[in-house]
Amino acid sequence: MGSPNGRGSHGRTHPHLRSQGNWLRRLIFSFALLGFLAGALLALLVSSPSLLSGIQTQVAQMTQGLMPEPSVPVVEQTRFQAKAQAAGLSAPPPVELAELPPFALHPSASLSYVPSIMYHDVVAGAKDVWFDTTVTELRQHFESIQAAGVTPISMEQLYQHLRNGAPLPDKAILLTFDDAYLGLYDNAFPLLKEFNYPAAYFVQTGFVGVPTSKDHFTWDQMREMDASGLVEFGGHTINHPSDLRQVDDAQLERELVESKRKLEEELGHGIPDFAYTTGHRDERVKAAVAAAGYRMSFTMDRGFTGQSANLLEVRRFDQFRIQEAILGAQTFADARATTYPLNPLHRLDYREESLSQVRTLTIRGGRPATVHAERRFDLGALLNRYQAPAGINGSFFAIPFINSASNVMIGPAMAANTRTFIPGRPEDNSAIVGRPLVLFGRDRISFLPFDPDTMNSLEDIQQIMPDVTDLFVGGLWVVKNGEPLSRTQLESFRLSSAWEFRPRAFFGVDQDGLAVIGATSTHVDAPILSQVLVEAGIQEAVLLDSGFSTSLIKDGEILATGHSAQGQPSRPVPHAILLYDLAELQERDPSQPEISKLELMASLLLPEVEVPARAALEQILAGQGILRQGDRGAAVMAIQMGLTRIAASQGRTDLLQSGPDGVYGNEVALAVVELGFGDEGATLATEIDDQTLQRILDGFQLAPPAALVDPQVPRIVQDPAHKPLSKSMTSRLATR
Repeated sequence: MGSPNGRGSHGRTHPHLRSQGNWLRRLIFSFALLGFLAGALLALLVSSPSLLSGIQTQVAQMTQGLMPEPSVPVVEQTRFQAKAQAAGLSAPPPVELAELPPFALHPSASLSYVPSIMYHDVVAGAKDVWFDTTVTELRQHFESIQAAGVTPISMEQLYQHLRNGAPLPDKAILLTFDDAYLGLYDNAFPLLKEFNYPAAYFVQTGFVGVPTSKDHFTWDQMREMDASGLVEFGGHTINHPSDLRQVDDAQLERELVESKRKLEEELGHGIPDFAYTTGHRDERVKAAVAAAGYRMSFTMDRGFTGQSANLLEVRRFDQFRIQEAILGAQTFADARATTYPLNPLHRLDYREESLSQVRTLTIRGGRPATVHAERRFDLGALLNRYQAPAGINGSFFAIPFINSASNVMIGPAMAANTRTFIPGRPEDNSAIVGRPLVLFGRDRISFLPFDPDTMNSLEDIQQIMPDVTDLFVGGLWVVKNGEPLSRTQLESFRLSSAWEFRPRAFFGVDQDGLAVIGATSTHVDAPILSQVLVEAGIQEAVLLDSGFSTSLIKDGEILATGHSAQGQPSRPVPHAILLYDLAELQERDPSQPEISKLELMASLLLPEVEVPARAALEQILAGQGILRQGDRGAAVMAIQMGLTRIAASQGRTDLLQSGPDGVYGNEVALAVVELGFGDEGATLATEIDDQTLQRILDGFQLAPPAALVDPQVPRIVQDPAHKPLSKSMTSRLATR
């Protein structure tokens, strides 16, 4: 065991072994005695087999439960561990290895979003280098933390949370400062005392009290800050190598072990935590950090601590992302998302309001669902295809060319019409970290900061919301927890178009627990929109694709458009959010038998061609299981592709025009090959003219529409008069 000053104790040499001759004589005598006893014991056992068996049984009983379980590996002590132990350095608390691997995060840690912020020097005047922080800036950061209800915590609290799942305040944050600058004593420490905020200082011991291009605080100043109870100190090597991966084993060992021992000796207590210089590390460096006795080490990788790979690679935001960190800070015991229960039985309610001279149009109520189409369509076509009374253009999509047909979304997406999870592309994900990920459940909606490492697969998402039906990534938050976002917070999302004045589209939840789709016909930027939506009683809202994409439609009427002409459809989009009136869906007569799509279409054909036509139509519909699924939208598309192919086989050059659902015949004609349409097409094509083809397609519209949502509500929903929602309620509802 190490002494408080870090010096190990050493045993004294036994006086009887000081002479080498005495030592050799005693060794020879011991071997002779052991040989004699072994021979005697062997002779006794050979002469008495029963005695041998009894000894074996007793040994087995005595050792039962004492030997390690085979599943727990015995790790050989490394040279780094031996060195650290010999130096008497403090070690992290013992952990049940059979339950949790070394340096693994507790499973519940990933359910929270606890940011750690990294600062360097804090200066009173002008900055010496770009990563300095002025006193004015740090005060503004602390005031933002205070205003947002975020609570700074200690490294000990963070460790207990990450390792053991210990609870934290509702919104927790860790403040860290690197490099022992004197400004951390002169300028940062007074602010920490003023706000009563704890913080962690990572110190390179060779720089303490030593002036370089910047001055550094002294050991006495460190002891003063340490005694305040506000500042915890951590290791940061001796000489601050620019890259620990490039130093040899001897130097790496010295930088880690000796700096830790020096800190413990000067401060009189253990130093369990470390920060990599410039964030660089590899497996060798991490092993050396662990061997030196550190329990937790911090990187410069952007992200929340609970989404770190392990305790040796804890993430940190730099100070320039303070607003992103504050906005995303959430600590829940049961869920990692802000979740709002919906009242889906509320009839759709259209509101037109003028708030702060901004004309705002919203549709509230019902049950929302998203559509991710196979290409881009105007919103009216998508509403018609999926028979929804109201809808709005959806979230952001890749747009290399305005006239492109690409349907690629920015970030992961899953929609009710496809029921297929599509992960976000790596090149997009790196740019949208922290943007709002929106999840739909059957009667709730969740909003949480997007983290590509833990939210880019369906399995990850289902850990958050097991019954997720739809998801997409919004451009930015415009309202969060009933509060408008400041310009600084909006800037943290790095969405350049947020500052342009244009018609805006948004999705959210209001204070009555109603889903909201809405748009402005007034040209506004994101900060103005944020203020206006709070006035409109919106509790949570995210920005959708805006400008020429802006489109809000109800009952076939274009209420808002991104174009100057009110009745002009907006730019085609591949993604849309629809609202269904569940009360209306439930009022439909369930006893009315559904018309067979196949029978309906076949009945429109001439009697002499009905048999071959039926075979062809059945192949089109049932070949992909569309008829069995009852998916009207996909069925309409399939039949139009098939009929277009028939028209092409007739030698027509004017292929079918866009049908009522918006599918363009010219662009999908070749796709019918994938449906397996074969020789029957040639027979059918000789008997059917273009008028008959159009009659078939028009007649198909008589089939009962298929909604994308279940009209039933299986359990009691939240009282719509309840506002605003409490965090404890949302946390419990998220796991129902």
